Amino acid sequence: MTKRSSNSNGHPGTRAKTLVTRKVKRGDFAGVQLIAPRTTYIEPGVEIGAGTVIHPNTSISGKTTIGARCRIGPNSIIADSQIGGEVSVFASRIGAATRAGHFSYIGDAQVGADVNIGAGTVTCNYDGETKHQTVIEDGSFIGSDTMLVAPVRVGRKAATGAGSVVTKDVPDGAKVAGVPARTAPNPKPKLRNPSRSTPKTARGTPMTAARQKRRKRG
Repeated sequence: MTKRSSNSNGHPGTRAKTLVTRKVKRGDFAGVQLIAPRTTYIEPGVEIGAGTVIHPNTSISGKTTIGARCRIGPNSIIADSQIGGEVSVFASRIGAATRAGHFSYIGDAQVGADVNIGAGTVTCNYDGETKHQTVIEDGSFIGSDTMLVAPVRVGRKAATGAGSVVTKDVPDGAKVAGVPARTAPNPKPKLRNPSRSTPKTARGTPMTAARQKRRKRG
């Protein structure tokens, strides 16, 4: 059962916010800047690197680790994930066991569980007039330096090659690569060359088994 402070007014998150404020005061988050501790939820056990800025209305929970010089929030939720150094997360939700590589930008995104986001990945969420959402489903693999041009969806267990520019939805389990990204073709099975397995006569006609026996006897 979750314990509540006497001044929680029935809101279970109030105690966590109070703990964050106390931690900031006693230096538990040395080198980390919390813009609004009272609207920031950080569970015990979360690790945050120096130079990182946490913006308002952000929740960080579980065994999450965040690297140095990141910008997290506002309006973001991160649970049980690994965030590399110099990563920006804006108005996004990141699922459990997801890994985001260094120098990535994740904005206006819904990221599922067990997703790999390669270093340098960018969700291109703004077209100059409107912001759009990127959805990355569970188990997907986003190659390094991938550009996800929103609005766009990457399906479950789909994959993008390094340096891809994804402008269309990627179906579940599909693999795309290139600029713009296209579905990777399936390799064609190799056909056996009958000339290597079946002896031929001088005229190039395959021998029958009986003819091969007679030839050996003669």
